[in-house]
Amino acid sequence: MTDPRSTNTKWKRRQLRDRLTENSWLIVPIGVIVLIVAIGVTSGQKKSLEKFSVTTPGSSLPPRPTGTALPGTPIPDLGQEHVPESQRVKYNSNPPTSGAHHATPAAWGIYHKQPPLDERLVHNLEHGGIIISYHPDRIKGQDLEKIQAQARELSAINPRIIVTPRANLDSAIALTAWGYLQKLDSYNAEKIKAFYDAHIARAPECSNGQCPL
Repeated sequence: MTDPRSTNTKWKRRQLRDRLTENSWLIVPIGVIVLIVAIGVTSGQKKSLEKFSVTTPGSSLPPRPTGTALPGTPIPDLGQEHVPESQRVKYNSNPPTSGAHHATPAAWGIYHKQPPLDERLVHNLEHGGIIISYHPDRIKGQDLEKIQAQARELSAINPRIIVTPRANLDSAIALTAWGYLQKLDSYNAEKIKAFYDAHIARAPECSNGQCPL
């Protein structure tokens, strides 16, 4: 005599197998969707910051000749004090060019979305960096791509450079170094290069072109 429980178990197994077979076509599409979502998340993370690696103090630079006219407007030096990470600082220019700052600088590179805090960026300036800030409503498309491409080229000389959006700018672009600010109404490769050449690795914590890592 056949055991009813055995017959019922076999029937349940056959029913489950039939359902899996019927829905097997979903396996590939679902897998593709999961893969696309994963790639999108990873891509979004990569696009938020394109890092430039600083691994050496940099090349030695000769002292500036006395009386040399430098690109940009000199801004009074507010000092180099370190303040707690929770503290916000009032600066004497927008973007700032000196003053109290956090102990940890921002990563070097191209910021595509969220800009670093000013208190971190000032530390980058203290380490000899150049910051290219742009108004995201005025600089986009091809002009933005040109800025980013030029920053990559300049990073091959000295990677202490940051490109970042800055929504509260009163100009299209602002170039900053320690103690200097230059505003541009539009993208100008020559002026960016001249500012970079004049100010890179010339900050208070640099010695003849060699700066902290």
